Amino acid sequence: MLKIKGIQLKVKTILFALVLFSSVCFSQTEIYVGGYLGGGSFSGNSVSIPGFTSSLFIEANLPLFQEVYPRASFIFTKDFNAILPNTNQPYNPFILGFNFKGVTTQYFDSKMFLEEGVGLLALNDRTFSDTNIWDYGIVISLSAGFDLRNYDLKGFKVGAGAEYGITFFNTLPKYSSIHFFVQFVI
Repeated sequence: MLKIKGIQLKVKTILFALVLFSSVCFSQTEIYVGGYLGGGSFSGNSVSIPGFTSSLFIEANLPLFQEVYPRASFIFTKDFNAILPNTNQPYNPFILGFNFKGVTTQYFDSKMFLEEGVGLLALNDRTFSDTNIWDYGIVISLSAGFDLRNYDLKGFKVGAGAEYGITFFNTLPKYSSIHFFVQFVI
């Protein structure tokens, strides 16, 4: 059993290194690093809870995919009461997770773009203090923004978007987000 886990760890490490250092392997590869912050709602076995949403992501323009770029994200959504002053609530519910989606972008001109994504999702439901369950499902996203690079290969992209994630097992956690995002192209 330990031998299989060791092999799996080596394979994951190699795949992570290929994505991270793909610009060395492929001369035309761009790496996007970014994040978003906004508001939305989430729920597990509960009513919908208003909260703030945040995410960090990495995306690579790999030549393995045509017009669809793989993006891996970390998601964190927590009750708004966690950031309000003078709240004595003993537990603030939250959901955290990871997603892996394919993202495609259409440019309207040299600056404005529309971005869509769909992929797989893993969420850790922590809506109650005694709940700690991982569930799996799908995520979809839609964003619009401005490319501030001015024909340079490196620079920033900014905009606003929406994301919805839903799972299909156990406590059925889900979240929705309306947010502002920033991407940096390395």
